[in-house]
Amino acid sequence: MTATVSDALHAMASNEWPAPAPGLVVSKRAKGFHAVLTASPEAFSAVRALTRSVPTRYGGGPGLGETAELVVSELMGNAVRASTSESVHLIVEVYATSPGIDVIVHDCVPGQPTRRDVALDSTEAMSGRGLHLLDLLTDHWTVEPSPLGKQVRCRLGCLPG
Repeated sequence: MTATVSDALHAMASNEWPAPAPGLVVSKRAKGFHAVLTASPEAFSAVRALTRSVPTRYGGGPGLGETAELVVSELMGNAVRASTSESVHLIVEVYATSPGIDVIVHDCVPGQPTRRDVALDSTEAMSGRGLHLLDLLTDHWTVEPSPLGKQVRCRLGCLPG
């Protein structure tokens, strides 16, 4: 089943799953979702809302949902900023697992993310905090090959056992 951008949040909150729409296709998966999207403010907003809902839906607190949302937002934004293409295609997967939440963002930007020497509290830097944020917000993260190019896989938080 798939969901539209406008109905994405409602779909996770209920058992309904609406028809597909251009720019974002969301598939309900066991304990989460799989979204294929072309980057846009509307698609990002819907994916962030869906991400925020997964931990709460499966026993985590709202803080875990907010953290997962921040991680997804950071990864999607970094892919757009690093891309040289006008149209940025992403796959976002978010799942509740027995130890916590898995967040996986696939992008087609070549190469590995580069860590920059920027303090998290810098008032001058406009970018460069992404990998530091992942270190701070996740239990661990990796970069692996993906059919789209690469995927950044993050594990965060703990759900009640």
